[in-house]
Amino acid sequence: AINFEKNAERLVNKAEEFARAFDAKIWILHVSEPDPDDFLSLEAGPQFAQDKRVENRKKDTALVNQLTTSLREKNIETEGFLLKGPTAKTIRKKVQELHIDLVIAGHHKKNIFYQMFVSKIEQGLLDKSGVPVLLVPLK
Repeated sequence: AINFEKNAERLVNKAEEFARAFDAKIWILHVSEPDPDDFLSLEAGPQFAQDKRVENRKKDTALVNQLTTSLREKNIETEGFLLKGPTAKTIRKKVQELHIDLVIAGHHKKNIFYQMFVSKIEQGLLDKSGVPVLLVPLK
């Protein structure tokens, strides 16, 4: 599970270690915010917010494609997905759907604000994924 470009390489390198050791397939999962459900809600938001969402989606897609291609060039079976929805729930659903054996995700140790809100994603993966989760420390 990747989130930001600067951390993706570290996580993919760790996944590559496991894939080589266990002759495993890598699934690169990136979850972004969902699009509004209908056309009217698209019109309700400011144009700069819509433009930023489109720009971010293009960058995210390019990153997933780049990482997938890089691993395939190293003869590692890999598939990449750009998913939309609540992060932990969306990852858990894909883990079940694809029968993934191990989730590798990044972990940031931050202040109390971070612990109250962002770490809920990590907790949601740990508590409900049904598979081992390897949290890789990120700087």
